[in-house]
Amino acid sequence: MIVNNIDKLFKNYISLGKSFKIRKSANYTELVTSAGDKIYQNKNDKFKGGLFLFGMVKRDIKDYLYKNGKDIDVYEELPVNYQNENFDKTKKIIGIDIDNAYWSVAKLKKYITLKTYRKGLEKKEYKTIRLSSLSSLGKERVYNVYENGEHTRDESINGDKTLRKIYNDIRYSTYGVMKEVAEELGNDFESWKTDCVFFNDTKENRVIVTEIIEGYGLSCKIEHRKIVENNKVEM
Repeated sequence: MIVNNIDKLFKNYISLGKSFKIRKSANYTELVTSAGDKIYQNKNDKFKGGLFLFGMVKRDIKDYLYKNGKDIDVYEELPVNYQNENFDKTKKIIGIDIDNAYWSVAKLKKYITLKTYRKGLEKKEYKTIRLSSLSSLGKERVYNVYENGEHTRDESINGDKTLRKIYNDIRYSTYGVMKEVAEELGNDFESWKTDCVFFNDTKENRVIVTEIIEGYGLSCKIEHRKIVENNKVEM
């Protein structure tokens, strides 16, 4: 059940000495009654408008696992950000960003269908929801447990390991594209930050980066331009 003022309900449960558990995130709050009923409030109207994506992603991944099994071959673990310490800081730098990176990689690896992919891109405000629908896969949940209106403990519920492997595979596969670009550019590579790679801005390097990214069926765009002088960065 979805309500508009879960904080009021929470206070009522406390004053009435009820038993329940609750967890909060940036965009929503979930309260679970002693009978197991779940009550939600979405704090972000834009987030609420795209909640259907969670169901679409969940259904797609369920179908994927049914067809392919639960043995997920996760890409090698790579850092979300990586810096080339040998980069010549006097060089002019440009950034090229993979469009809708995690969402696009999820489609590329067939975790989500083309229908879900397109639906998630229909509105700009769906960006947060797209990311949340993927990052929540198999995630551990922590509840504040109340007994007779008193907070007694916190309860952790382990997430689904297979679903977490899928999310990590999406992440590491994205960074894998960044790593491939870095290796091809050599010392002209400056850094990568999640899905954006920074490098010495030359026509040749732009072609190299674009061809690698587009070679996977991904699209990209120039995201940031910066000049590094005396270790100071201008974006």
